[in-house]
Amino acid sequence: MDPVGQSMIGNMTLAQHQQSVLERAGIETSFIKNVEEIEPGPALVTWDNVFFTTRVIRSLVAGFKTTGAIQCGLPLDSLLVKHTKALQELDTEKSGGQDLALYRLYLLEFEHSPEGPKDLNRILEKTSPFAASFKEKTIEVQVPANIMGTEYLQHPLTSSVVMHVNHWIHVLWANQLSIQIRWIETVLEHKLWTGAKCLAAATACLFTGRWNLPALKWSMAKRFNRIGKGCDIHPTALVEFSHIADGVRIGANALVRGCVVDTNTVIEDRACVQYSVVGKDCFISKNSVLVFSAGYPEGDLCGNGTQSSLFGRKVAITSWCRIIDIKAAGEVKVEHEGKLHSTGTSFLGACFGHGSYGGMDATIQAGRAVPNGAMIVKDPDQIIRSIPADLPPGRPAWARRGVAVTEKE
Repeated sequence: MDPVGQSMIGNMTLAQHQQSVLERAGIETSFIKNVEEIEPGPALVTWDNVFFTTRVIRSLVAGFKTTGAIQCGLPLDSLLVKHTKALQELDTEKSGGQDLALYRLYLLEFEHSPEGPKDLNRILEKTSPFAASFKEKTIEVQVPANIMGTEYLQHPLTSSVVMHVNHWIHVLWANQLSIQIRWIETVLEHKLWTGAKCLAAATACLFTGRWNLPALKWSMAKRFNRIGKGCDIHPTALVEFSHIADGVRIGANALVRGCVVDTNTVIEDRACVQYSVVGKDCFISKNSVLVFSAGYPEGDLCGNGTQSSLFGRKVAITSWCRIIDIKAAGEVKVEHEGKLHSTGTSFLGACFGHGSYGGMDATIQAGRAVPNGAMIVKDPDQIIRSIPADLPPGRPAWARRGVAVTEKE
């Protein structure tokens, strides 16, 4: 129930992200409520639910200078579009012999202020589809083939991303993509730092006598971290390819790989956090597992085996709360506007709203959303609360309406 601009992506709100990207591209930003506020002259027009990256905006600016009024498009056959198009209602059009998925992101010259939404739509319809600068590499992640039905999951590696944020799945996917976007931009904008880290990794391999590609990869992984001030990271913890903000505490034998972790978060001993975005003041308890997930601030993300899920502010996920993240046959469906819609993937967890609670032995189906403040717990009748003193020794007992019994009804 948040305004879409308050969606947390990469540990900032979508509105903050939009403004940051546009300012980096030299574009002055204004958030308006009425289209009549658009002044005559060149302008980039978008909506508060559009997620985009710096590379896309810079390519649009360059395209506008040579082409004129344009609408942003990405290759329809790209892995990125295929993986994120669910529930976005994208128009498509051909440009330069290429099929494009079109997004609500325009650059044009206004001759006059629009007289209303209909007038704005008429003006925007005159723009030409423009293919934003786009490159992607496909990463194949090995998965258990007998469970997943495939040996590998494919992931698009790119920093040219546009997405309409219409559903919680888009918030989750944008967070997953934000990790690689931040790293690509960090490497491109800090080339001396990148070169120094690569040299240090290569030197370490040389001196240890392990001079091969896998050894170099893991040597680089340990060095490619951005660690904030006042962090307390145990010497046995393994932190790789991660952005760690100020005041974070990481316990003994914890693994943090490919993550963005915000300020004052606690990751306890033996926790495993991979390819996830964790908000500020979160708590991840001992032995917890969090993979491909995103958490808003102040959450207790203590699930065991949690994957591809989204958690709102101040959620409480206990260690035995189970989130199903795979559909054995077909694609996971989510509810949207009162109907179930396919997400285009068989690998998806669940969404927990702000202040919700996932209790012991609660099992959540893939693709489901737990409302804000809801408490999901185990049926109390299945928990043994009363144990009779004359319970027969040596005989199995189970719960019946909360009482330990040994005989069937």
